[in-house]
Formats: sequence, structure tokens, C-alpha cells
Amino acid sequence: MLQSVSPKHDLPLQNDPEPQRSGVLAPFSIAAFRIIWICNLFANLGTWAQSVAAAWVVTEAHASPLMVAMIQVASALPLVLLSILSGVLADNHDRRKIMLIGLSIELSGAALVTLLAFLGYLDPLMLILSILWLSLGSSITIPAWQAAVNEQVPARLVGDAVLLNSVNYNVARAVGPAIGGLLLSVTGAPWVFLFNCLCYASLIWAIWQWRRDVPKRSLPPEHLLEGVVAALRFTQYSSVTRLVMLRSAVFGLSASAVWALLPLLAHRNPDGSASVYGYMLGALGLGAILGSTLVGRLRRHIGTSRLISLGGGTLGLVLLVLGAVDNLWILFPALILGGTCWIAAVASYNSAVQILVPDWVKARALALYQTAIYGGLAAGSFLWGHFAETMGVQGAMLAAGCLLLISVALLYNSRLPELDPGGIARAPAPRPGQPSFAFDEQRGAVLVSIEYRIPAERTRDFVRAAKPLRRLRLRNGAERWSLYRDVSDQESWQELFLVDNWIGHLRMLDRLTLEDKTIIDNVASLHVGDAPPKVRHGVSYESGSYEAPPDTLG
Repeated sequence: MLQSVSPKHDLPLQNDPEPQRSGVLAPFSIAAFRIIWICNLFANLGTWAQSVAAAWVVTEAHASPLMVAMIQVASALPLVLLSILSGVLADNHDRRKIMLIGLSIELSGAALVTLLAFLGYLDPLMLILSILWLSLGSSITIPAWQAAVNEQVPARLVGDAVLLNSVNYNVARAVGPAIGGLLLSVTGAPWVFLFNCLCYASLIWAIWQWRRDVPKRSLPPEHLLEGVVAALRFTQYSSVTRLVMLRSAVFGLSASAVWALLPLLAHRNPDGSASVYGYMLGALGLGAILGSTLVGRLRRHIGTSRLISLGGGTLGLVLLVLGAVDNLWILFPALILGGTCWIAAVASYNSAVQILVPDWVKARALALYQTAIYGGLAAGSFLWGHFAETMGVQGAMLAAGCLLLISVALLYNSRLPELDPGGIARAPAPRPGQPSFAFDEQRGAVLVSIEYRIPAERTRDFVRAAKPLRRLRLRNGAERWSLYRDVSDQESWQELFLVDNWIGHLRMLDRLTLEDKTIIDNVASLHVGDAPPKVRHGVSYESGSYEAPPDTLG
């Protein structure tokens, strides 16, 4: 299933018939975006229809609450374990090809479920294993998809394209379960699974038809381990990524009770049936559609962090209602409100990463965000399924609601910066001069030294300006960073940072954004003298092909 995301590498940008068109529907004027959007809608409809059939098959087999909740675990586990590796691939290779590979794996998983269902071999265990395989494909597809959508449209239409993709996902969330419930009651589960296969095939066709010029890379792609280390290093010094991961994981842990226990809640309801479960999911989707129209307005009025807290707190109250009431006339409005709160929180998390993280690490940052929220969903689904066996379904819902309210209160003061995409645009950076001797560019550390002359009266300002500079260097790839003052000349300062190798240093220069450039310029503006700060590069002896006697290498 492809979740709503933001825009960047998808169908051709040329042939935009109305380049100056604006408004929410403006991205539809680009054929590439329009075709992918329509086919993605079918794929999401099929996925949500299948989710109804899958949950109902397990429930009808009188499986335990824990087994029902394991459907959510199987859906989330590969995304938790493998998304970061997929993110490395998506940041370094053709995202279209990666998406095709992932979608093909998803289609094969859907085909396996369909075959087993028609042959009558689809027991709960086989269903969960099949969903696990399908989710494996999703873990490959989603990071590339999320990082690539902003390549479908020009920069000025990115925000509108994000909103339209969110509407796409939530229209499917509202309509898909109803389709699934209807097909399930009329034709049976095998035909619902077949419907999902056909929907996925349409999306694969759309991605296959997409052609674009892949930007040429001047540097070799990162290896998997190297890319993972770079992502973790970025996250360590990126407050936005860390905070989004923390808040989304805690949110997913509690909010997962809605998805994990809703089939049980529908089944045990006095009026429960497959159709009622589909309508319940449809109510959540309808709420999400309504929420999609309100998120932007609320974000402007109360800010991103307060919107996340408002959504989480209100969803906590909805969980309490679900755990305390059986009346469908109360449950359906509560589920609509719950869907609105869900999309308010999740869309805000996603937008924060999409808009505040630079392109070079965007797929990996999105993968880490997905790992956090799906990790919370997987752990929460297991937790609430276990609690449902001991406390009952309604007791587990009440416990989840209380936990969500407590977590919102504890994290209320953890604020995300307001969304401003201007700072993450790539900034041109001069390359270092051609080295005077040959060496292995992927072996041996590089020491970069930048010499400043800072008047004594500007010392405090310089040290203050250097603090964000330290985070910048370490976030973009430096292994270590230091700032030294000459004891014999108080106006002489040296900034030193160590990079893994020469290619890593060139990647650091490629990763500079306009915001980074502003930080560097602020530091350089305090330097005095006729010439700019002097930059020196030293490479470790390990990068050369020679061998020196150990006792001479001090």
C-alpha cells in the first residue's frame, strides 16, 4: 500500500500545458502526476478492500485476539526492519526501478493470497505469512515512493501535490473498506483478494510507462552500510528527525489499538457483521478525508506541534469512547472524529520530514520515520492484542486511550519547527582544487582545516556562531569536529573536521543547503583580513599505495 507523501522523481515534467497554473488541483495538469495518482487510487482501494477480507477471514476462523492483532504486526514488521536499507537504495539509485521491484513483490504476495483463498487453503497462519511477504514489498516501495513524488511536479506545486496524495490515500481509506465489505458479503474473500491483484497491476503499469531523464551523479553511490551510517549520523544531529521519530513512535504505540482491535470490536458488537466492520473502517477514512481539508488551516493557526498534540489528545478520547460504548450511532461519529485526528497527526509528521529534510537523505529520513511509526504500530498491535485476551477488547481500548492521553501530556512541550521549505534547497559549493598527487579516494581519512582570524572583541560571537557549524559538519558527514585557538596568537583560530575519505568529503560539499550556507557565511563574516579563511586538506597515509615503516608514522 502506498501512503500519501510529497513530490520529486516520477513522471515527465515536460509538456506541462499550463506552467503558471496554481491551486490545489494544479498538479493534475501534469499528465505524469495525473496518471500515477489515478492508478495509485486503485491500488489503495484494493489494499483497503483486502484488509477487510483478511481481518474477517481470521476473525471468522475464531482465531484468538492475539492472532487477529498479528495481522497488523505482519503488515508493519518488514517496514520496521528494512525501510532504512530501502531508503539508502532510494537515495542512491533510480527510484522508478526500485518502486517496480517493490510493487512486483507486493503483487506476488497478493497473488499468493488469492490462489490460497480460491483453493481453500487460506487459514489464519498462511494469511499472516502472505501478508508478511506483501509487506516486504511495501518496505522496498514506500521509501522510494515517498522520496520520489516531489519529482512529479515543479517546486511551486509540491504543497498541492502532497495534499492531493493525502486525499488519494484517505479517499481509498474511506471507500476501500466499504468495497471490501460489500464484495466480502456478496462474492466471498477470494474475489476481494483478486480485486486487489488487479488494482496493483494497474499501478505497476503506470510506473512502467513513466519515463524521465535520470540525473547524472558525479559521485559513486553509497554502499548500504555507508548509507545507513550517514543516515544515523544525520539523525543524531537533526533535531527534526529525532523528534518526529520519538513522537510518531509513541503515537503509533497507542493509536494502533484502533486498527488492531477494530475487527474484534465489530465482531462482538450486537449488530456486528463484515459489512459493519467495513463501514467502521469507512468512517475512519471519511474522517481522514475531512481532516485532510482542515490540516493546512489548523497548522497555520495553531502550529505543527500543537496540531499534533490536539490530534493525539482527541484520538485518546475517541479510544475511551470506543472502549466504553456499544451503540453504533455513537461509535460511527467517534470513528469519523478519530480518522480526522489520525490524519492530522500523521500528515504533520510526514510533512515535517518532507519539507525540513534535504533531498540527499530524504528517503532515509522518511524510512526512519516509517520505522518509528510502524515500530510503534507493530509493538502496540501485539500489546493490545495480548491485553484483549486478558482484559477484554473494551478494556484494551480504554487502556490505549489512557496511554495516548498521558503521552500527549508528557510530550506537549516537544516542539517541531514551523514548516519552511526554502532552507533545504541545495546550495552550490566550490570543490577543492585538484590534488597534487594521486591517492585512493575511497580509502584513508581526510582532515580539513579552516583558518580564521577573529578580533578579540568578536570572540564570543564567533564561538556562538560555531555551535550550529559543528552540528552542520557532523550532520553532513564529518566523523569528528573541533575548534582550536592558537595560544601564541589569540586572534588565530582553526576549525578541524575529519571525514572518512575523499569521496565522503566531496559528498559533504554536495549536501550543503541554503540554510547550511547561511551558517557557514555567518561564521566567515566574523573573519578579518584581505583573503577569505584559508582551507587546507590533508589525506591519511592509508590512502596512498606506498607503505611506510611503522616506526616513522608517529
